[in-house]
Amino acid sequence: MKIRAPAKINLFLNVRRRRPDGTHEIETLFERVSLCDTLTLSPRKSGIKLECSDPKIPSGPENLAFRAAALLRAHTGVRKGVFIKLEKKIPVAAGLGGGSSDAAAVLLGLNRLWRLHLSKKKLRELAFELGSDVPFFVLETSFALGRGRGEILKRIPAHGRRIWHCLVKPPFGISTKAAYGALKTRHLTPQKPDAKMLLHSIQKGDVGTLSKLLANSLELSLNKRVKTIFEIKESLKNQGAMASLMSGSGSSVFGVFGSMAAAFRASRFFRKRKGWQVFVTSTY
Repeated sequence: MKIRAPAKINLFLNVRRRRPDGTHEIETLFERVSLCDTLTLSPRKSGIKLECSDPKIPSGPENLAFRAAALLRAHTGVRKGVFIKLEKKIPVAAGLGGGSSDAAAVLLGLNRLWRLHLSKKKLRELAFELGSDVPFFVLETSFALGRGRGEILKRIPAHGRRIWHCLVKPPFGISTKAAYGALKTRHLTPQKPDAKMLLHSIQKGDVGTLSKLLANSLELSLNKRVKTIFEIKESLKNQGAMASLMSGSGSSVFGVFGSMAAAFRASRFFRKRKGWQVFVTSTY
């Protein structure tokens, strides 16, 4: 069984108060995009085995996809095994949710492969045990508003609307823990996402209005890395982006473009830089 695991970007990320457990309340607008990992799930008599195309990525219990399979076995009591072949395309430590998407793909895929018949609600509950972004990917929707730690989700029907992006990953990553750890009270975004305006702009395909609403509390917490992030943002605008923003905890930055052709033109500018990863992607 082959499954695609798409990346996400955050069109809006408002980090709010710190919770007693050390995590933060957030408000965010997720967009699922067409940059995808591919997972192949094959039946195995027993146990879990994971093989990844990127040797730098762990293939044991530290890997979220592996942990998703283990969690599903523990929850259901199933004794079947699985061999997971993971082809990585989504950059790591980039704020794109690659590991979370892989985990969600395993939950969804094994639910079918093992004929478990778990509801989407139950799968989202299990997903939240793995990470804050995993429930969004289990929802299998193009856009969603996320609150709480990201697990309180409201699907936004997009009616087939597509937004084009040039996505740029500089030659360094930023861990989620480091980004949130550097966050100070002064960095917290005071405004709330205008859910109605966000919904309207997506459903009407009003990319111009959507672009004005982009914001990310974590951008200003990056200290020495912030210069590179802002240079990418400005370069994207100079190459024709209507707006640009760091996705999630970084380090990837995306531009919003009115067409595929415009996004491809911008990508050529960044492809000249050695060690940088550049993708043209769209709503998925």
